[in-house]
Parts: sequence; C-alpha cells; structure tokens
Amino acid sequence: MSNSAYSIKQRIWLVATLVLLLMSTVVYWSAALYAERLARNAFDRQLRGAALQMAESVNLVGGEIEIDLPLSAFELLAMSEEDRAFYAIRHANGTLLTGYRDVPLLPEDVTEAQNHHEWIYDSIYSGEPTRFVSIKKRLLDSDYDAFVSITVGQTVLARQAHALQTKRWVIQFVVAFFVLSLLLIMLGVWVALRPLKKVRLELLHRSPVDLSAISLQVPKEIAPLTDAINQLMSQLTKTLDRLKHFSNEAAHQLRTPLAGLRSEAQSALKEKNQSLREGQLKNVIACSDELASMVTHILQHAELAHRFQRDEITSLDLTHLTLEVAREVAAAALDKNIELSYVGSEDPIFISGNSIALRFLISNILENAVKYSPMDSEVTVQLWVEETSIRLDISDHGEGIPDSEKPKVFELHYRSPNNLNTGTGIGLSIAKEVADFHNATIELLDNQPSGLTVRVVFPALGGVRF
Repeated sequence: MSNSAYSIKQRIWLVATLVLLLMSTVVYWSAALYAERLARNAFDRQLRGAALQMAESVNLVGGEIEIDLPLSAFELLAMSEEDRAFYAIRHANGTLLTGYRDVPLLPEDVTEAQNHHEWIYDSIYSGEPTRFVSIKKRLLDSDYDAFVSITVGQTVLARQAHALQTKRWVIQFVVAFFVLSLLLIMLGVWVALRPLKKVRLELLHRSPVDLSAISLQVPKEIAPLTDAINQLMSQLTKTLDRLKHFSNEAAHQLRTPLAGLRSEAQSALKEKNQSLREGQLKNVIACSDELASMVTHILQHAELAHRFQRDEITSLDLTHLTLEVAREVAAAALDKNIELSYVGSEDPIFISGNSIALRFLISNILENAVKYSPMDSEVTVQLWVEETSIRLDISDHGEGIPDSEKPKVFELHYRSPNNLNTGTGIGLSIAKEVADFHNATIELLDNQPSGLTVRVVFPALGGVRF
C-alpha cells in the first residue's frame, strides 16, 4: 500500500507541477503583454502631450506662420532621462519650418488614430527604435488656408525599462505563487492521504483471521474505498464460512462410505469362501461408486457458490443444453435397459443464466430418474414454452415419493428412511439451489400410473435473481 500511496503522491505532484507551470506561463505572458501595453500608453500620452503643446505654439500672424515652441513641451519630453527626443514642424508642401530635417515622414501604411489628424507609429531614427506622434494642424485666414504637421519622436529606452521592471515584479510574484501553491498542494495531498494511512495501519495491526468491517471515520471521498474493503471482507467471511462448512460436510459425509469400504475390503482379505469374497468385492465396488457420487455432489455443491459469485450471466439455449445432458446420461440408462426419450420443442429456447449450474440441475434430476427407475422402463424429458414460462418435466416410473416427504427431499443430505437405494441426499438440494438462483420454481408431482415427475418452471424471460 505504501508503494501505491507514494505513486499517487508522485503523480499528483507531477500533474500539479505541470498545471502550475502552465498557469504561471500564461500569467507571465499575459502580465508581460499588459506591462508593455501599460508602458506604451503612458509614454504615448506623454509624447502626445508634448506634440499638442507644440501644435498650440504654431499660429498664423499677418499671413505668416509664427512658431514659439513652449519650454514645457521639452520639459515633458525630458522626464524620460534615458531617451532622446526629436521634433520637426513642416509645411503641407514638405518645407521644414523648424526642427530636425531628417525626422522621418509619416509612413504610407500608418492608419489614422483620431479625427483623421493624429498618428502614432514606430520607426528607426539615428539607428535607434523611436516612437513618433504626428499631428496635423490647419492654419486658416481670409486669404490663407494650409496645413502644417508637427512630428515629435522619442527613443523607447525608458518605456522598455519600465516594462522590464514590471515584468521582473511579475516574475517574482509568479515564482512566489508557484512555490506557495506547490507547498499547499503537497500539504493538501499529505492531509488527504492520511486517512489511507490510518486504514493501512488498521489492516496491518489485525490478526490474519479478523475480517470484521473497518469502523474508522474517514472523509466521504474515501468512504467508497472503505465500503469496498468492508464488502470484500464480508465476501471473504462468507467464503471462509462456506469452506469451513464444506470441509466439515465432506469429512462427515465421506467418513461413512470410507469406513464401509475399509470394512468390506478387510473382510474380503480374510474370507476363504470364493462366492462370499466375490460378494464382498461387489460391495467394495458399490461403496466406491457411492463414494465417487458423494465426492461429485459435494464438489458440485461447493462449485455452485463459487460460480454464482464469479461467473457472468449469459444467454444460453436451454434446448441444446437439455439434449446434451440427456446424451451424457444415456449410457447409464442403457445399462438398465431404460428408454430415454425427449418430447418437446426442438427450436432454440434462450434464457439468461449460468450454463454450468443449469447443467448440474438437469443432470442431477435426470440421473436420479434413471437411478430410481426399474429395469426395462422409460424416462421422459419434456421441454415446452408456455405463455408466461418455460417448463421442464423429467418423469420416471419408479416407486415415487410420498407426499409427506416431498418437501423434505430438497434438504441437504436428506434421505427417506424407506429408500433402500444408495445415495448422497445432495442432488435435489443442488437442483433446488440452482432453480432459486434462476428465479425458477421446482416441484415434485406424481406420475401415472407410478413414478415421479420433477417439474422446473423458468420465467419466460429467464430472469436471474441476484
């Protein structure tokens, strides 16, 4: 269990680390974009403010353009100590009025920003990346109408430094968030797995025969696991009880035929009379046959419980199964010159059930019918589909069973005191157990003029009771 818990921790930590790395990457990427956008907008406003102040200083006086650049515009640009600033004021015809002659003109692919008179764009000037704002101002008089363009540029060192500083802060935050989250996840995993450790210790400190239910108080997420363990404990308890019962039953039932077999064999060794010795050897064979039948039935009874819990319920052809079992019993019927006949539907009749268990049911009933039938008689197997059920009748012409004993013959190891034939008293109890599992009914009816009919009635849909 420790290896499994360790593996679970490793997997949780691995998944949590990957998720946190992905989240941290997304957070850093988003924050970096936001920092760059924030720095760009802040410095663009500063650059735009300087350009607007310069635009206010350009006026038309007496038909002449007069420019009086304000000091505040340059002070605004000087707030970014790392950057250099450039400006140029040009006439609409391209004539430079004042400023730097080589300040780049407005690129053709730059889109308009506001009211078709303001543009912001990036360019390379003096070998450095530079951000420019270009504003167009109209000068209008009675006999004069023209535009001038005011272009102000500034290198981007300060804004890059500002964005980098913000990114570094974000990196610190992301690293702290990552480490703290991972520690909290590790703590959460440790707390979540503590109940499993308690369950492990509870099971380790138990004796090997203690299969009682786990009574620890555990979180509701772990409760299904403890419920499953308790259910397994219950099943193991039932299995051990059945095994103990089977061992006691086998020891008790086998003791008698083994004692008889030993007694007859010892008598045969001492017997001098040949005819008596042959009789004793025949008794040894009879005891061996009874012992073999006893072992077969005990194993069948033990196997049924195992198959009812393990095997899946499948759809099977009851007609085919009945005919197959009848062919297997035919050899025993021929030894007594008994005619074994089948009457009923030859079409497939499908029911849902356990094929091995149904084989036990049919074979035990059919073997009993052959065993208790007199020589030169008949055993009939009938299989019919009725409106709401499927009926299987197996009839013989033996002595039958009195009405007072019919309910008792389905009890385990019950044998009628008037029955002189050898037997185990297990076959019909197995048939009853199989019938109950398949939600079928089994009853004993008198046959005419003599004998017994064992009738098994299955539901039309062959339902199985779980």
